[in-house]
Amino acid sequence: MSKQIETVAIIGGGPSGAMLGALLAKHGYKAAIFHTDKRPPLIVGESLLPAVIPYLRKLGIEDEIKSFSIYKPGATVCLNLNEVISASFAFADGRLPDYAYNTPRDLFDQSVLNAARSAGATIFNFSAKLEKADAPDTVKLSRETLDKAGGFFGNGPDLIVDASGRLRLISRLLDTPFKEGGRHDVALFAHLSDVMMNDVGHIHLDLLTKGWSWRIPLPGRVSLGVVINPEHLKQYGNGIEEQFDGYVREEPSLRAYSKSATRISPVVKYNNYQIIPERMHGPGWAMVGDSAGFVDPVFSSGLYLGMKGASELFKAICDATNRGMLRYEQGRHVELKKWQGVMEDSSICIARGRSTRIIRSERRWRSASASALQGSSPVKRWTTAST
Repeated sequence: MSKQIETVAIIGGGPSGAMLGALLAKHGYKAAIFHTDKRPPLIVGESLLPAVIPYLRKLGIEDEIKSFSIYKPGATVCLNLNEVISASFAFADGRLPDYAYNTPRDLFDQSVLNAARSAGATIFNFSAKLEKADAPDTVKLSRETLDKAGGFFGNGPDLIVDASGRLRLISRLLDTPFKEGGRHDVALFAHLSDVMMNDVGHIHLDLLTKGWSWRIPLPGRVSLGVVINPEHLKQYGNGIEEQFDGYVREEPSLRAYSKSATRISPVVKYNNYQIIPERMHGPGWAMVGDSAGFVDPVFSSGLYLGMKGASELFKAICDATNRGMLRYEQGRHVELKKWQGVMEDSSICIARGRSTRIIRSERRWRSASASALQGSSPVKRWTTAST
């Protein structure tokens, strides 16, 4: 990247693309976001980290997010029904807020997109089509897309940003190499009513006989997800709803938590969620959010990484040099690898059911990301999240 950037096309209006569009528009760039309302019924990343709060404040939307979310003061790890480790976010000591939110992702994502619109970004409510350009390692918007945009970009934008999430449009188009993680679990999750919770407002991570689960309190419902080897699920049926419902009925901890619960949403499946591309930028293009790598839903880190990545890419765009883009790419690789290490450590801890190793993993997380669990005395109280 050797010329000053003036026009930016962002493909994808999720939190990372919308945040980038908001930052660019606020600082005088001509930015447009290609966004459609087509999305899965549920999206992982419903429990925010405290490190996300400064980005919400930067966008001016924290109060709006708060209005439809559940206040989250900490996190809870349940090794079994009797051994529970609760952690408060108060350890931050002023470096980070001592709270976060559990939030419905449809409302959250819309708030961030509205912030981009309010900042002056243009929103095109149709999908952009990418093509290989004539020069090696380059991409362009199709003529059809440029025409449909009404001449907004002239003959083409100065920069195309892939914020398409796990579609990874530029990676697939250019066949860029990537590294895949060693784990091949699947995540099945749904929303249920009347699920039992140990600690009000906390995200809960539960050790299971096979794999682990999360419980996230949302207004009027709880997001319940299981992360497990797909081979184990086959005994419960062929469809994901059969598998989810069957496993929840038979797994002792989940059966206890959901004995009065009713599933009130479809079941959604995520897999192949450890991919890190070797390259995140090239001539006239860059990646952000899940397009620039995703690791795991364990601690809802993806949304934080996406919003931080948008902020870092914005700085690189302002820098307008290849060195700036290289710093962005190197920084993303470092952070993704740190989080991948934390996920692997934590998964081993949860799989072995050893609280000491969970606490050890927590220290590593605090060092790497300044947001994690903090072990304390087990608690045995129960509360219920319901309508």
